[in-house]
Amino acid sequence: MKNSSRGAIDPFIVMDVMESARQAEQSGRSIIHMEVGQPGTPAPQGALNSLKNELLQDPMGYTVAMGLPELRQKIAHLYADWYNLDINPNRVVITPGSSGAFILAFTALFDAGDRVGIGAPGYPSYRQILKALDLVPVDIETQMVNRFQPIAKDISDNELSGFLVASPANPTGTMLDRKALSSLINEASDCGVSFISDEIYHGLEYETKAVSALEITDDCFV
Repeated sequence: MKNSSRGAIDPFIVMDVMESARQAEQSGRSIIHMEVGQPGTPAPQGALNSLKNELLQDPMGYTVAMGLPELRQKIAHLYADWYNLDINPNRVVITPGSSGAFILAFTALFDAGDRVGIGAPGYPSYRQILKALDLVPVDIETQMVNRFQPIAKDISDNELSGFLVASPANPTGTMLDRKALSSLINEASDCGVSFISDEIYHGLEYETKAVSALEITDDCFV
């Protein structure tokens, strides 16, 4: 049987660590899990009650392709509450996690062989998904002086089709302020580069509120 070369991607090391930890735990060792960031508490009781009611009352079946209209509307309202933005719910697409969103965005925006810039250090799955789709991840080596975030020159210097930023970023936790984010967005626009903003960690801030790319431009993908 011939296997696709798309499977020849870098491993997601954290999953290897999780499996090693599971095996160690199964053998009787006491393990403190610090390999991934995830909730340490059960789901809220209100969510559990709502899920139970839905399962008991409604027949199981498919949702519409873009996701539940009520949920899409709630997400649009969230951007209104957080950023004072008027987002049409028709622009919102529900995916089962961020990886599904990246697959949709990458396949909609890029063709095989296109180069997509990503900050390094950064979330490993960006690179893995891009490679699996026959796209070329371009690591942008960030600097401490820029708080390990990319700068506008990184876009113009690398002949890119797309550029992806995360603010707050994984793993550094640093954020782009409005001026820095605007500089990246404007440079991407000038270079004809599709701009993707990973805003998965919005709401997990301390003193400074994260800026959404949609506060600056509609010509972006969140």
